[in-house]
Amino acid sequence: MKAKHTTLWRLLLSPRTSWHALALMRRARTHASPPRQLSFDAAWRQSRVQHHPGDSHYLLHGHGDDRT
Repeated sequence: MKAKHTTLWRLLLSPRTSWHALALMRRARTHASPPRQLSFDAAWRQSRVQHHPGDSHYLLHGHGDDRT
């Protein structure tokens, strides 16, 4: 239940970042070789850090790119 609330708040409070996150998810699914799944949460954090460098505290807490 907590994840649903987090997603809802992110969509409402930062629609532009959410839009970019959805685009990242779609790009990872269709253009990556091999195709991979990227969660909305991971895509949102990645988008947030790319477009808002002042939010780099996300990186300090392990919220960087989830690719291995």
